Amino acid sequence: MSLRPPAFSVIIPTHNRCALVERAIDSILAGTLGSDVQMIVVDDASTDATVQVLGEKYGHDTRVSLLRSEHNEGPSAARNRGLAAAMGDFVVFLDSDDVLLPDALELARAAFELVPEMQFLTFEGDATSIDGRSSRQRIVRDVNPGWRSEGFNAHRLQRRTVDSPDDVDAPSLTVEFGDFFPAVLFGDLFWLSGLVIRRHAALAAGPFDTRYRNLEDWDFTTRLCLTGLGGYLDRVGFHRETGRPDQLSNAGNLWLRAVMHQHILANVRATGRAGSDASQRLLRRAQAAADYCLGHRLLERHHERFGRAYLTRSLRHAYKPVKSLVWLIGGQHLARIRAT
Repeated sequence: MSLRPPAFSVIIPTHNRCALVERAIDSILAGTLGSDVQMIVVDDASTDATVQVLGEKYGHDTRVSLLRSEHNEGPSAARNRGLAAAMGDFVVFLDSDDVLLPDALELARAAFELVPEMQFLTFEGDATSIDGRSSRQRIVRDVNPGWRSEGFNAHRLQRRTVDSPDDVDAPSLTVEFGDFFPAVLFGDLFWLSGLVIRRHAALAAGPFDTRYRNLEDWDFTTRLCLTGLGGYLDRVGFHRETGRPDQLSNAGNLWLRAVMHQHILANVRATGRAGSDASQRLLRRAQAAADYCLGHRLLERHHERFGRAYLTRSLRHAYKPVKSLVWLIGGQHLARIRAT
């Protein structure tokens, strides 16, 4: 690698995914900016041939470095270690079973040059099941619940046209940018693999909380949204495969999401960076929404005392008062009906 720092650092945590991480690395090398990228693979104590194979294939490529953990510590610790070694102006946290499209980074650079006040940018993505039987488009905006939450207002986003670089065969695109913090308080907005982040913003938002192995990206991106404006580019920049038994996202469900929402709001308060009156009003509203969700999830799990307590807190803040009352009155009976 040259003495000049690379434009992008791509951090790939992996554990026992030898063939998949090869594919992820090759997707970066095949990109139009492959010569201006630092790739940091963090092997989280794999027991397969990952270290040997990567050493043999990329050992002489100065763009690729391999960090190895002696003990399996989880993806959050691996990402933190990779971020500490990153030298690029921008960082990407690419999951080892995802791939970047060839022109993604060059389009990202054009968008950041057009809107220099942006601290991060997300591409759209698509997903295909490993058996090829199902696929889904626009998984960023259509799947993540924050885009449909009461905190998201598309009319508040600004728009500018991004002209594609000369060597990228793509029409002009529109980048939407603005403050995503009000929306992310109510639901997650992003896939990590689709995010391109200014390194100083990633450092300010981090580290990833190693206590969490599910929805830890929502916690990180909530703090990321506190660093400044974010952007959205409606073009597929990454591809996912779904249905693998070792995917941690498979563990996600509505119960875990409701519990994690409580942790995220507490973590935002602990940062002390959401102290304005407007931010405090948002936090109170988001807390009421989180209490409502956790309350009826607790009732579904037959924890009536705690469920009613959270629903009562939500009702005091006039969040969905009719539905809260229905749950408080119906209680276990309503939970049984929903379960059938």
